[in-house]
Amino acid sequence: MADKNDSSKTVQQTARTILRYLRDNPEGTTKDNLSKRAGVAPVTVQRALKFMREEWDAPLEFHHGSKRWRLLDAKFTLPLTDPDPEDLTAVVFASALLAPVGDEELNMRVKRLIEQMDDALEESSGPKSKNDAKVRPRSVTATVTTGSQVDYRMVSKLLLAIGSGVVRMEYESPWANTHKTYDIEPWQIRIHDGQMYMRAYSRTHGEPRSFRVAQVTHARVLPEESPREAVPAKDELWGGGPAYGIDWDRPGTAVVQLRGGVARWVARMMWDPGQEDRWIEEGELLERRLPYHSCRELARRLLFHADGLEKIEPEELRDEVVAFSRGLLERLGAG
Repeated sequence: MADKNDSSKTVQQTARTILRYLRDNPEGTTKDNLSKRAGVAPVTVQRALKFMREEWDAPLEFHHGSKRWRLLDAKFTLPLTDPDPEDLTAVVFASALLAPVGDEELNMRVKRLIEQMDDALEESSGPKSKNDAKVRPRSVTATVTTGSQVDYRMVSKLLLAIGSGVVRMEYESPWANTHKTYDIEPWQIRIHDGQMYMRAYSRTHGEPRSFRVAQVTHARVLPEESPREAVPAKDELWGGGPAYGIDWDRPGTAVVQLRGGVARWVARMMWDPGQEDRWIEEGELLERRLPYHSCRELARRLLFHADGLEKIEPEELRDEVVAFSRGLLERLGAG
């Protein structure tokens, strides 16, 4: 008599084979053909189909006239149980990008997910020779010089409250140098330039606010409270359409020109999804136009590229960059 665990593995392996086949054949196929493709008995195919529906919630449809099974969503996938090499590559990249901002325990959990996907890939593709290529977990690494690590338990608590809960948090403001308590309704978390931010409706302020997660020193969900404000539409969630910057400070549209090596360096950088680039002098003078939410935040970024800057508009953005520069010179005694 077959071991129950072996039988379960056979059903799951058959389910993975069926899923891949139905994704590649949207017209569907019969149970008998699936049996031939998977190399198992029709009864095992039936168990696998049931497993897919009950355990994976797979969008399967059976057409009684043609006796065909179809996958209603051709993009349906379960990367942890049915990964392909591209899934593993994506998670390896995500792991590398997360490493500088996640704490040790969070990074270990992601590493375990990579190992699970790697095991599933090996199981689904059969025995491999020692020369077979594979994506290795430490193939990619990342450095974020402006990143700050966060407590993943804090992040998990905030994630679980998004759109459904109210959180009382203690928050240290780096600019006001204060430590205050706020009641918030979390809406979304965003990683921006190596920093993790949270957009929320602040009951304390009576308006939407953005908070840097690293400044949250304590948070607890208020079980007796429910959100009062609806989560805004995607393009309005962070205070308007997509534009550079987290905070809201004299928003506008910037036009900057950069020259030489700085221009060629910046040309391959994405500052904002709405940016528009054109070469005024091919490969030498670049003009970039982009919308921004925060004048002061964009001014700080432009200072980083000061040795290539030739033009900044509008005037208030240019004045902000100049003011930062003068303040630095004065503090260094070079003004």
